[in-house]
Amino acid sequence: MKILFLSHDIPCPTASDTLPLYYLIRYLSVLFGHDITLISFASERSRAEDFEHLKNVCSIEDPIGIQWSARNKLLLKAIRNSILHLPKNLKHGLLVNELDYYYDRRMDQKIREAINKNNFDLIFSTRQMANYVADVDAAKIVQPFDAMYEWHRQLFENSTGLRKIAYGIRYALNRLYEKRIYEKFDACLVVTQIDKELLESLNPRIRCSVVPNGVDIDYFSPVNINEEPSSMIFLSSMNMRPAIVHVIQFYNEIFPFIREAIPDVKLYLVGRDPAKEIVDLSADPAVRVTGFVNDVRPYVAQSTIFIAPEFLGTGIKNKVLQAMSMGKAVVTTTAGVRGIAARDGEQLVVADTFKEFAKRTVSLLKDRQMRATLGANARKLIEEQYSWETITKALNELLVNICSKRE
Repeated sequence: MKILFLSHDIPCPTASDTLPLYYLIRYLSVLFGHDITLISFASERSRAEDFEHLKNVCSIEDPIGIQWSARNKLLLKAIRNSILHLPKNLKHGLLVNELDYYYDRRMDQKIREAINKNNFDLIFSTRQMANYVADVDAAKIVQPFDAMYEWHRQLFENSTGLRKIAYGIRYALNRLYEKRIYEKFDACLVVTQIDKELLESLNPRIRCSVVPNGVDIDYFSPVNINEEPSSMIFLSSMNMRPAIVHVIQFYNEIFPFIREAIPDVKLYLVGRDPAKEIVDLSADPAVRVTGFVNDVRPYVAQSTIFIAPEFLGTGIKNKVLQAMSMGKAVVTTTAGVRGIAARDGEQLVVADTFKEFAKRTVSLLKDRQMRATLGANARKLIEEQYSWETITKALNELLVNICSKRE
């Protein structure tokens, strides 16, 4: 099968938004021998090693550079492009398309030429690239992962002031975009049943399929390393607003109860570009803010438990899957375990109030045997259901089915 993949950035095994694409391309090529072509933007965070690895399993058109460092310019670019493409947007029932900052004339031409030159059996697009092929008459799939409009609704309802206004606008724009665009694809891939129901309730003509994210179970495997007693790790991109909210919320509302019970407890905040609010927490001797690290595994392995106090959110949390794959005991919330077939008290611990989260974290920090049991059960679940090989086999069945319907 000849497949065209469209990505908003070079797929990377460490970046949550393109991580699934990286592994799906690899395994679809290696396991099933599909002939894959990748057309992609390349941001400043793109890594040369990822580009080289992918070249071994697919053909890659020369990427087009895109700058993410000047985020304040993205909205202006989106507005400008929306005005330029007003006839196209009106055709799709849109006035302003927030994702139009991804529009580039060179990219449009590159995609059109590739489609005209090659007899692709299927087009696979990330959410950000969907506009380029929404009207192409071919078998095609869009992969938004989750219902983005629901994520912005949650942010809107939990914000105040100017942020509330901004998230309200983004909620409205994303809701309209998802309602109008996804129905133009043969399948819309999401990672949880909840996201499927949200999108199909938005527009019954959207054909959603649930394909969860996976884990590289060889890379994220248990590590024989001495744990630091009474230590916790929170892993995220520390410059994103949701992560900032969760970290500050945990520090102010949960951490004091834990510290009262275990005075020598330590909190590791690991992730790229920590915001000032997070950096300021490092003034507390019990908190260590690392910033970007090349490899998160030693930090996860040396911590007593992995925490994911995610009280907002949609989709699957890759970091929870990765910690479980490493055999770590995880304390999270209903939002943090969404889309993962894990049970409270069997593969991890789930707590949905601040006091309950603190109480169960303290209990787990003090119970070595329970941590070992949860970690072993978590690893077993990941091996059985969430390896990329297992996930890709399920996806391949869907791809074959979609193409057969087009014949």
